Amino acid sequence: MLILSSLLFCFSLRVLANTEIVNFRISEAQDLELSITNEWPKLNHTHNASEWNILPATLGTPLGRVCEDKPHRTSDSNGHACPHELWVVLDLTRDWNIHSSFTLRLSRPASYPADFSIQIYDPKSLSAHFGIQPQPRHARSSRQARHRYARIRAVNTGVLTPTPESQTKPAVPVPIPFILVLERLYFGVLPPSIIPVLAFIVFACLAAVWVVPKIVKHLEGIAMQAEKELDIGGKQE
Repeated sequence: MLILSSLLFCFSLRVLANTEIVNFRISEAQDLELSITNEWPKLNHTHNASEWNILPATLGTPLGRVCEDKPHRTSDSNGHACPHELWVVLDLTRDWNIHSSFTLRLSRPASYPADFSIQIYDPKSLSAHFGIQPQPRHARSSRQARHRYARIRAVNTGVLTPTPESQTKPAVPVPIPFILVLERLYFGVLPPSIIPVLAFIVFACLAAVWVVPKIVKHLEGIAMQAEKELDIGGKQE
């Protein structure tokens, strides 16, 4: 069991080294009309994972300052001019309507040296961030009130590998692929993806409780038999 625990611990460290996780809770929020989010990509209970690419900001840029000096509203597909960030709508309605705790997980390859930031906005804080005056919805539906908005930013933390062409051309940052996964939390702390791991650990512990005493008893029998044989051999001499 000690070896198994060590392996699981090392594996978890390897995974977390390239993973950013943000847990958040849903509370009552004002139902606002935010047209700026209409063209943003979306995650929900039927489509809770997707892959994107993002161009990291240049080496040395403070992560908290990434995309803070760019104009906010543009006509591009993400509603934003800065290539170093991505906005995603988190739709927590329908089947998730009765749940209040969620987790957003970002995973990326280890071969890309970069730091990522994940921030979660509600409708009110999002409108304040973009400096817009949203209009309250007149309908009684609270679907929009259960929308949250994830802001993903990235900054380069390493030096690009030199190539023959780089001697004459300036280095160009490479877009970093990453996967976002949105899940609800069981008991406010456990994502569904970790349930199988916990079930395996519980099964392994129960199996150990049943198997280990039998192994110990068997080894004790072998040791006692060996001791008797040694005693008999000593008397014969």
